[in-house]
Amino acid sequence: MLVKSCGGAILKKNRKSFFLLIFCFFFILLVFNDTGLIKWYQLHAERKKILADIQQMIKTEKLLNTEISLLENDDEYIKKMATEKFHMVKPGEKIFKIIDKRNVKNE
Repeated sequence: MLVKSCGGAILKKNRKSFFLLIFCFFFILLVFNDTGLIKWYQLHAERKKILADIQQMIKTEKLLNTEISLLENDDEYIKKMATEKFHMVKPGEKIFKIIDKRNVKNE
């Protein structure tokens, strides 16, 4: 009779440690697996970054489409861009360049 009760206690102790070991194993799998929580968090952060990039690209596309429309239809905008970006002038116009002495090195 004493042997049965000691055997039962050992089995209960082994059973508890066995379940604890299985629980730890599945917890480790849940957290550190390729489809675990850490990977999920990394993918979630990457998804947020990609969505922000997409929103920025959509804004850039709208601005570029607006500029294309202006370049196709607005003559005044074309003249403005020609003078500002390409330094083009009409016959008889003079260009004055302002030199910032703070940025020019003394030679």
